[in-house]
This record gives sequence, C-alpha cells and structure tokens, in this order.
Amino acid sequence: MKKKMYRIELKEIDTIFTDMVLMAAAANGGDYKPLNKIADAADWLCQRYPTTGECHTVNRIGNYALSIDKGTKNILLITEIEVMELDMPEITTQEAKDLLDEINPVLNRQGINNPDHHENLN
Repeated sequence: MKKKMYRIELKEIDTIFTDMVLMAAAANGGDYKPLNKIADAADWLCQRYPTTGECHTVNRIGNYALSIDKGTKNILLITEIEVMELDMPEITTQEAKDLLDEINPVLNRQGINNPDHHENLN
C-alpha cells in the first residue's frame, strides 16, 4: 500500500510560514493535504502580509515539490514522496528461535555460554 507524505526541509525559521509547515507536518500523520493546497496557502500568506511577504517567492516544482525563497536564499522545501507500507509478519517466539537456529547453528541455544564456542568472542 502506497501512502503520500511530505519531506519538509526548513532551512530558516520564518514566522509567516509556520502554520503552513505545521499543515504539511500534520498531513504526514494522517489528514493528507494536497501540495497545491499548501502552495495556495503560501501564496495567500504572501498577499496577506505584504510588508514581510513581498520578499518571499513561492515556487512550485512540478506536482511534487514546493520551494519558498526569501530573496535569493531558500528557506523551505516541501517535497511530496510516496512511502510503501509493508506488512510485518507476525511470528511466535518459538518460530523466531527456530529461524535463528537455521541461520546460525553454531551459536544455537547455548550461545556464548557454550565452552566450545569461546573463540567466537574475539
């Protein structure tokens, strides 16, 4: 099962975009927000606060990334990534021990307590 998440690279703290960064971070936890909605919020913030927002540039990089620059310096990069969720097999303790015995029969159940295997400690 694939799940979309955001990689957030905050390179400089900027109080204008704090809520937007939190929105992207919250999307990683479950309530997914599309990247274009986050980009629209960034554009709106620049218009809402024209005195501080005028030096910011919001750049969309295709459909997978959003970059915010302050002058010539990049302050924020949000990249949409797909994460594959894997099912973890459930095994009993005995099945795990049997599997370990198959992998490493030399140090079977006696482990390092076996006097025949002390050379394996070095």
